[in-house]
Amino acid sequence: MNRKMVCLLMVLCFGIVFGISAIAVAQTKPAPKPEKKAPAEPEKINVNKATEADLASVPGISKTLAKAICDYRKKSGPFKSIEDLLKVPGMTKKILDDLYPEVDKKTGDVFLVPLEEPSLKPSKC
Repeated sequence: MNRKMVCLLMVLCFGIVFGISAIAVAQTKPAPKPEKKAPAEPEKINVNKATEADLASVPGISKTLAKAICDYRKKSGPFKSIEDLLKVPGMTKKILDDLYPEVDKKTGDVFLVPLEEPSLKPSKC
């Protein structure tokens, strides 16, 4: 064989090898992106069923206030409105507002929807 023919065969072989490689690379799937998880919804605390420990775990409610809430509930029955919580000794409008209370329209139960405590990280300014 002459040189031109050998060169032509070499170019043809390289073309086939690189063409197949390019097709194989193009057909590979990219790695799946990790799914973003939605932020967890805060757990609602049913004031009419919560224990002292449950209530004391809510940011903004001390152990003393948790006990007062449970004592009031035992004495006066279940809370039927948000305003009923203001009758608890030690409960203030400010504390109550920070707890984001809501009333379930179906059951009439009062729930606290505590938000996460603010982070104490230093500001970036």
